[in-house]
Amino acid sequence: MNGTVFNIGVTTCGFTMATIVEHHPQNVIGTFWLPSTEKDYNKLTCKWVDYVLEENQAQALLDDIDILISEPHLYTHMVILLTGNPHHPGDYSFMAGITRFLESTSLLQALAKYNIPAHTEISYPDFFYDKSAENADYNIWGRLNLNDWNEYIRLSLVSVHGQDMLQQWWQRLAKSS
Repeated sequence: MNGTVFNIGVTTCGFTMATIVEHHPQNVIGTFWLPSTEKDYNKLTCKWVDYVLEENQAQALLDDIDILISEPHLYTHMVILLTGNPHHPGDYSFMAGITRFLESTSLLQALAKYNIPAHTEISYPDFFYDKSAENADYNIWGRLNLNDWNEYIRLSLVSVHGQDMLQQWWQRLAKSS
C-alpha cells in the first residue's frame, strides 16, 4: 500500500481528490469520511452513520448538504480516498487530508456521478481513545507516521468497514471489462 497524506490542516485536498475521480473513476475504490476527531463523531446531530446505507452515498450527502454544512462537528473533517490498480485488484493506495465541508462538494459531486462509495461509518486509530488525546483537535492526525496510516487504513478502515466498498469496485471492474 502506498499513501499520500496532505499537510494536516485545512487544505484543498477535496479539490485534488475530485480531480482524480473525474479523470480516473475506474481507479477509485471509494472514500471514507470522518469527522476530525472521535469526540466530534460522537456528537454529530445529523444522520451521519446512516449515509452508508444509501444506494448512492455521495448523492445522499449532497442532498443533505445544507444540513451538513451547518453541522459544527463536520466543519473540518478527514477524507481518505482509496485508489486501486485495475490490473491488480488487491493492490490499493490512499490519499488522506483534512478539509472543510464546502471544499468537499466537488469531490462528492464526482463520486455521485460515478456512484463511488462515500463511506461514513468508521472507527478511529486506537490512540484516539486514549484519555490524554480526548481533548485533542484535528492536529491529532499529525501524530500518525506513514506506517501508522497504512496500518490504520488497511486494518481498521478497509478490513472492518471497507469490504463492501472493495466488492463494489471489483464488480465495476468486471462490468467494464
